[in-house]
Amino acid sequence: MQVLDRIKTATSIVRWANAKTGAAIALGVASASSAQAAAVDVTAVVADIGAQAAPIGLIGAAVLLIFVGVKAFQWVRRALS
Repeated sequence: MQVLDRIKTATSIVRWANAKTGAAIALGVASASSAQAAAVDVTAVVADIGAQAAPIGLIGAAVLLIFVGVKAFQWVRRALS
């Protein structure tokens, strides 16, 4: 009977520890979420990215044109040989 009593005691201790751990985690999350930094102003970064869209598009089109030109040259060369 002592073994069963010890198991019951151990089980109740584990339940108590789990309840305290859950409460500590909830308290930590609540206190961490209340300490927030001020919002970051990203309008300048968004404007810079928008300004770079056209040059990046031109570079991408040039690379694609070169790739298609090389493939067309290989295709014609293979057809003539």
